[in-house]
Amino acid sequence: MAITYPVDVENTKWTLYNTSTSEVVSSRNKWGNIDGEEPVGLNPDFTFLLEQADAKPTYDSATHKLEKTTTVDVPNNTITQGWSAVALTQAEIDERIPAHVEISGIKYDTSELSQNAFTRMMTLVTNAGMLDTDEVAVKDCLGVSHTMTVSAFNADMVQFGLYCYNAFHSS
Repeated sequence: MAITYPVDVENTKWTLYNTSTSEVVSSRNKWGNIDGEEPVGLNPDFTFLLEQADAKPTYDSATHKLEKTTTVDVPNNTITQGWSAVALTQAEIDERIPAHVEISGIKYDTSELSQNAFTRMMTLVTNAGMLDTDEVAVKDCLGVSHTMTVSAFNADMVQFGLYCYNAFHSS
């Protein structure tokens, strides 16, 4: 089968494909014959497939992961690398959540960086003279923002501090 030589010679790549075994022999090849015909003496079980790539789909990385897909289309001489968004198992979702403690429905990140950030925020709230009814926003371990009163924030931070203190001294 004659394949038209690609116009963009430098950026077009081809996969050598064995049709009898349905296997990729090699990929990322440049087309070797300047007149666009298949090379003379090529095993009849082999063909060249134009390499194509689909764009990655949008997906929520908290609940899905991307898996590579390969679609071989011998009649049209193409091989397409694509992507499929696959739902994570609950175990995989749990593995991706950073170490945290849940207080008042908020998953507070217990990393040392977050502990320091919450301490600085408490100092700011206190030194700014904010009222108990004023509102502040905090981000949970997944980066979701939660708004609450200063009073609720202070109560959560006491529980958070006690949790982190106990975790530090129990290990």
